[in-house]
Amino acid sequence: MEPRAIAVAAQEVELGTLGGLVENDPKRREWAAIVPLSLVGLGAFAFGIAIAVENQRQDGTWYFGLPMLAVAALALGLACWFLLRARPPKTWVAWYEDGVVRQVADLEPEAYGWDEIDMVARQDIKVVKQFGSYMQYRLLVIPEAGGLIVVDNTYPGVLAFVEGLTDAFSNSRVRKDAARLNAGERVDFGGLVDINTGGVGKDGRRLGWREVERIDVKHGGLQIHRRGDPKPWMVLPAVGFPNLLVFLTLFDALQSQDGA
Repeated sequence: MEPRAIAVAAQEVELGTLGGLVENDPKRREWAAIVPLSLVGLGAFAFGIAIAVENQRQDGTWYFGLPMLAVAALALGLACWFLLRARPPKTWVAWYEDGVVRQVADLEPEAYGWDEIDMVARQDIKVVKQFGSYMQYRLLVIPEAGGLIVVDNTYPGVLAFVEGLTDAFSNSRVRKDAARLNAGERVDFGGLVDINTGGVGKDGRRLGWREVERIDVKHGGLQIHRRGDPKPWMVLPAVGFPNLLVFLTLFDALQSQDGA
C-alpha cells in the first residue's frame, strides 16, 4: 500500500489507479562485499605479520611481509568504504495509469502526468563475474521540468516495476507522438535518430520507409536494415535508448504502412 502522501498527490493530479510501487532500503549495508573483504583483509594481515616476524627472526628481512600487509590494507580499506559510505535517502516511487509519483524522505511528493515526462530509458546490463552473473536493472525517468527519477536494483521488485511503468508510459506516448506524426512533425529520440512519415534517420542521413527492410534489437544494439543490404544501415545503442518501446511501435507502424 502506498504512503498516504503519495496517494494524495496522485489523487490531486488525477493519475488514476496505482500500477506499482517500490521503495529502497537505505539502512541496508552491502554485507555481501563487506564480510568477504574483511575476512580477506584480516587473513592477509595475519599472514603478513607472520611472514615479517619469521623472516626477521631468521635473517632480518622483515619487509618480505609487506606485500601481504598491502593486500590487507587494501581489502580492509574497501570494507570500511562500503561500511561508512553515504547511503541514499529513503525513497518511494509509484506509477499509476496516468503518471508517476516520487517521494524522497519527508519531502513533498513530486507527481507527473505522462504528458509531463520527456523520456523513459532502461539501462539493463548483464554483469558477469568469476562465479556467476546477474542483471543490473536501471530505469531513468526524466520529467520535462528537469530532475531525474532513478529506480535500480536497490529497490526490491525492480524488474516488474520497470516493465509496468515502461509499458504504461509507452502506451500513452505512442498516441501523443502518432498525432504529431500525422500532423507532419518529426519525432526525435534523444538526438540519436528521428522519424516522420517520410522515413527514419538523423540530419542528412535518412532512409525512406520503402527502403527499410527490418529493425533488430540484439547484442545491446538497435540495427536498422536497408532492403538488399546484408549489413545494418544504422546501428544505435539499445541500452539507454530514450523511449525505446515508443520508437519500436511507431517504426513498425510506419514501415508496415508505407511498405504495404
